[in-house]
Amino acid sequence: MGRVRRLLGLLLLPLLLVGCSDPGSALSRAESTGVLTVGVVENPPGTVAEESGEVSGPDAERISSYADSIGAHPTWQVGKLDALADAVGRGEVDVIIGADESADGLVATSGSVALVGEEETPLKESIDAWSTDQE
Repeated sequence: MGRVRRLLGLLLLPLLLVGCSDPGSALSRAESTGVLTVGVVENPPGTVAEESGEVSGPDAERISSYADSIGAHPTWQVGKLDALADAVGRGEVDVIIGADESADGLVATSGSVALVGEEETPLKESIDAWSTDQE
């Protein structure tokens, strides 16, 4: 019986390791689903939430261009910075645009394109590299 348990443990170990790793980073999720979830702090003229549900302004255009560069399109979630920061922490929002300041758990990308979660290094580096290429 002990051998069977050890064998079963060895067989299940890779599944446990995969389950404990972070397979759902914002960047990999956006690339695989084709959707970049963008939190929007309304801040005219940079970000303007339209009644149609679309978002306009230079910040929205920049993040849309970035999303296109990774094969994704943006979906918009308009709200207050603190609520959107909490949503980033829960993995419900990938990036935030339009904020004049940061919030706990968020870092700014270069060129202030967006705010991302502190743990979202791949997404931050991807946006930073894209931003540098745009200059």
